[in-house]
Amino acid sequence: MGRPSIKVNVWPSSKKGKVLANAKVIIGDAISVYPIRIIEGKGGYYLGMPRVLDREGEYRDVFYPVTGEARHTLTELVLKAYSKDRPLFREFPGDEEFAPEVIVRPYRDNLHDLLGYSTVILNGMFRIENIRIYQGENDRNYVMFPERGYRDEGEVVIRSIFEFKNDWDRKLREEICRKYNQPRTQGWSERIKIARGEKEGKLSYEELMDIRRQIDAERRSSAHNREEKTEAQIEEPDQEKQVQEGQEESQEYIGTGYWEEPAEETYLVL
Repeated sequence: MGRPSIKVNVWPSSKKGKVLANAKVIIGDAISVYPIRIIEGKGGYYLGMPRVLDREGEYRDVFYPVTGEARHTLTELVLKAYSKDRPLFREFPGDEEFAPEVIVRPYRDNLHDLLGYSTVILNGMFRIENIRIYQGENDRNYVMFPERGYRDEGEVVIRSIFEFKNDWDRKLREEICRKYNQPRTQGWSERIKIARGEKEGKLSYEELMDIRRQIDAERRSSAHNREEKTEAQIEEPDQEKQVQEGQEESQEYIGTGYWEEPAEETYLVL
């Protein structure tokens, strides 16, 4: 299997535990990923990929090898750059040019201006997940790659997981926005029927998650719109009538429900 060039920086951990070191991997001289952890398990060393906490409260990898062969290759190269005593840098030439493939899954969440998600596949070997597309000002969309968060002396610190070289940041963001602006993929209603069991067929995990997110987003928007409509219909109380009826002190206000806006997404590394 061909692959692009891969450069590896590894820093051994000063703390005792299963995590022996942290690594930064640069793929195709285009995009770097950090941190990838070297972990000591019962069966030997293995790599821990960057993770984020999703809205369902589950940790999910945002970067990982697509195949077992790709995982073996990445593990082998990272371990070649690992030393218990000092940081090391190794460069491994490749036999393919850097070739990303962009996949876009549109859906609408009006409350957060979220337009969809994107996946980038690097040379058929690695996947970057949870890339979000938002609606910006002047009808210009913008793209956010996953970030990691951690606490430093009580303060929350946000850091990038992915960094770019040779203008690939701009190239990938433009390609993601271009694909989003293309006509939506046909067959959304058919996938909904399959998910509900109304029609035979199979859906991937990503498609099922997209359907779930879309339905949740539509329910949140609908609830929010109902709440705004209810608030707009509330009339000012007739104070004179309250006094006349002796109800000024005993007036009861009956709520018609409430809308609690979801908390902002928080992305944390295990």
